[in-house]
Amino acid sequence: MTLHRFPKAFLFTVALGTCSTLAMAQPATKPLPPGSPTTEQMEAQASLLARDAIIRGLAYLGNPELPLDPDALLIHAYLKDRFGLPELCAEKQGLAAIRKEPGGTLYKFLRITDTLSFRPDFLKMQGQGFDNITLAGMWYDKLEKPSVLTDRINASVLEDTYVATHSLWAVAMARQCFGANVDTLLEYRLVEKVKERMDQIDPRWGDEGVEALAMLQYNDSAYVPPYKYIQDLAGVQNPNGSWSVIPGQDVDGSQHTTVLALWALLQYKPLAWPTRPRNMVVR
Repeated sequence: MTLHRFPKAFLFTVALGTCSTLAMAQPATKPLPPGSPTTEQMEAQASLLARDAIIRGLAYLGNPELPLDPDALLIHAYLKDRFGLPELCAEKQGLAAIRKEPGGTLYKFLRITDTLSFRPDFLKMQGQGFDNITLAGMWYDKLEKPSVLTDRINASVLEDTYVATHSLWAVAMARQCFGANVDTLLEYRLVEKVKERMDQIDPRWGDEGVEALAMLQYNDSAYVPPYKYIQDLAGVQNPNGSWSVIPGQDVDGSQHTTVLALWALLQYKPLAWPTRPRNMVVR
């Protein structure tokens, strides 16, 4: 996909928005007129909603006065390279702070952005169960045996918050970065579980639901979210361009939820945002 599909003024707005709040002033996209719009009209409207929400979300994260959440920063670093996003104003300082703490909880996840020397303790069962699954995918080439990843997934309760979505993320990393021969039945089961979880979550477009929408599009190349999903997700964006862990609460927003919302919107296929080849971990 080439950049000429997007007007130069739009690309300039994206770059400018990451270090200012000018993008916040954009008027909301007008809804479709009453009637029975065609599929093409619905996709075009959803693409406009996604584009505008992305610009406002980037402006929020790019505010130089916003202290960066290290967890969100790591995910943004991947999105930045894959989708050609501008660097956040405090990105380098944030990553440097994680590097300075080799014993910190996020240090072992730096493989998303850096070439990192492996330590056996990275793969010890510790902390949240979904983190142990994620690390097995991120360090798949260092597992004692390939089945460790599937063993950790099968031993987990997929109904628990974030377990199914992180399992999909781990499966994607193992296949994309290390050529893993992942059990397709397991992946299908995970996709169906994430869809099921999305239907169960109330309200849907909180942190877990947004992550589900991002992972479904990443793992299932044929999946295109319904127009209403994009409409609803853009509709719960806060005035400052962020998204909240629970919509309607904490209007200052969550950087983690915001970067997941950007991931979900950037992958919306009718939008056709240009992508660049990028492994999910640095090899």
